[in-house]
Amino acid sequence: MRYILFLPGAIYVLVIFFRVVLPLIKIPAWKRLIDDARYERSKENSAKSDFLLEKAIKKYPSIGQVYLEYFLNYSDPSDLQKRFILLLKGYKTTEDPILGFFIGNTYLEEGDYINALYFLEQKEIINYMMDKHIPLLAQLYYEEGEYKKASLEYEQFYRTVFNDKRPLNELLSEQDASELILYALISHDSGKDWKSIMSLIPKSSIHVESSWQDYMDQLQNKLKKLKPALTGINGNPGEFNRKRKLYYTSRISLIQSWL
Repeated sequence: MRYILFLPGAIYVLVIFFRVVLPLIKIPAWKRLIDDARYERSKENSAKSDFLLEKAIKKYPSIGQVYLEYFLNYSDPSDLQKRFILLLKGYKTTEDPILGFFIGNTYLEEGDYINALYFLEQKEIINYMMDKHIPLLAQLYYEEGEYKKASLEYEQFYRTVFNDKRPLNELLSEQDASELILYALISHDSGKDWKSIMSLIPKSSIHVESSWQDYMDQLQNKLKKLKPALTGINGNPGEFNRKRKLYYTSRISLIQSWL
């Protein structure tokens, strides 16, 4: 009789083990540290969160994700230099293309086009950008004023992404506002027809989430939340902050002129 009474309790313990304990055991230790750091950050325990991330980097230096988590979520977002140095260290250790992408992007935001190009031309990083639909090379050429090169890079990028050889207008018509805006900027600043590009997306609509109005609202919200860096990659954050803000304001301005 005692065994019969014991049975429900044993089953309950087994259920808890298989549903709660076992899944936690299967999670890599480095991932658990990241999850703990995110939890502490959600409670605004920034120092504890940073401590856990730094612990993760020391214990698991070959895992690229721990460096990326630190770079993106370090408690003081204005301290770009400290986070960037650690990101470079992480890339040197892991050669993780995701880290390389963020390094290239940060150099681009800083206006260091030579170093940005070095990273953004690497095959593994190009594959990552294609997977995420982020044409940073076209953005780089646009910022350098190489509009023809930027336009060709943009077109080739999306043709490769979609494996599509249809006429360009048909290809563009299937993109959303966040993807079209760079091509519209390139065309506008090079004196070409940018309005035909903008016309591929509704100005506003209650049925279409990817209207220009919706996208502009997203950009304006991100701009409001943008915190200026107190240190740039090499110390002075002036150019970094100016260019990062310009990324949003140039897009917002173009959309406003269309609306």
